[in-house]
Amino acid sequence: MKVQLLVSKWCPTCPQAEKIWTEAAHKVPMEFEILDVADRKGREVVSRLRIRTVPAVVVDDVLKMVGAQPLPDVLKLLGA
Repeated sequence: MKVQLLVSKWCPTCPQAEKIWTEAAHKVPMEFEILDVADRKGREVVSRLRIRTVPAVVVDDVLKMVGAQPLPDVLKLLGA
């Protein structure tokens, strides 16, 4: 499973989402990366999936969640 967390430096909730998703990545086997929407790779994902809000979670190239969610909701999304 490939999980990408899209964030921005100006986003007030992104640090919380980064913390929660990093913790989830330690609990559930996945390929995890954090992408800043200001960087080339982040912009490519945002453009391809037409993402308009951060934080945003992409699982296997499908937008699955926006906003910062509590860890139990994140683990449920991941099937844990």
